[in-house]
Amino acid sequence: MSHSFQFEVEHSYYSRQDGIWIPAFLTVDSRTVECEAKVDTGAAFCLFQRELAEQLGLQVETGHLLPLQTLNSNFKAYGHEVQLSTLGLAFHVTVYFAEDYGLPRNLLGRNGWLQQVKLAVVDYEETLYLSAYEPLIH
Repeated sequence: MSHSFQFEVEHSYYSRQDGIWIPAFLTVDSRTVECEAKVDTGAAFCLFQRELAEQLGLQVETGHLLPLQTLNSNFKAYGHEVQLSTLGLAFHVTVYFAEDYGLPRNLLGRNGWLQQVKLAVVDYEETLYLSAYEPLIH
């Protein structure tokens, strides 16, 4: 059984990097910051550096507290509503900002990003395909 999908965006990436990185824009009111974010299908949430929240004028600790645990550490992050744009697709979602400074990477996870899109990756061709997810109405 074969399946067909159509995608709005085709994006080339460099497969020799540590993971798949794409440009992301975070907007709150009239402030926008740009960063690189790693596509992480295993991450439960979108997680960004505290420094970006401050550039957006957000007071990090006023957001929704989310204790996080990795294999080797525990830390806190705080959720804030933003407009998240990646490869021309924009969504109003909650993303989380680390409590501490110096988070080594920004992550695009399931809640906030992956649940908003259709995603395909052909790693051999270093190509990512992306569209906004629109549920089928029967």
